[in-house]
Amino acid sequence: MSKPVIIKHNEETALFSPTRVDRAKIYGARKRIAVDTLNRSCTRAALTSDGRQLLVSGMTAQAYFNSGGIWVTRNEMVGIGPEGDVVDIKPSTLGLEQVLEGPVDPTEILNLELQSVFFLDSEETPPLLLEHLKAGSVFKFPFNYAAGLEVETAYLVSNDEGIFALVGKPIDDHWVDEGETFVAPEDEEETDDFDFEDL
Repeated sequence: MSKPVIIKHNEETALFSPTRVDRAKIYGARKRIAVDTLNRSCTRAALTSDGRQLLVSGMTAQAYFNSGGIWVTRNEMVGIGPEGDVVDIKPSTLGLEQVLEGPVDPTEILNLELQSVFFLDSEETPPLLLEHLKAGSVFKFPFNYAAGLEVETAYLVSNDEGIFALVGKPIDDHWVDEGETFVAPEDEEETDDFDFEDL
């Protein structure tokens, strides 16, 4: 069992057991199986480009190599930031108390690059927080299911089915209102790659 999601709201602590939601759990799933003339399940395989080797499941894998051709394990790899500096690994937030922010504007969710959805089974939830969620209020908090190079953002929402965390990365989109003229930033020069003089 995974560690709980722990969030603090108005000096009170809420605990939830997270369960990742996927389409198969909601709608079920079907699996198409190819069979031969004797109704035996077929196994997927592939020939190498020269046609001399037959590759079946489990015979290939992805690997990482350095410039010298030496295999590099995943635990040896590090994240590099835009400035070339090493990025520290951000730990999982499960089991660690996170401060709840909000209520926030619900339209913030529209600018979320959604990565995953979690159903949050309430173990201990302050009545005031439940009241806010049932009224349609939206909250957010830092969330990392597993350790990674950056911390994602979770939006806490509720409906008749329960409480959910919508997890992803906020994106900064700029929208142009109807009738408004878009003006490119000054540092972007217009270029014309077409030369019609010789036509």
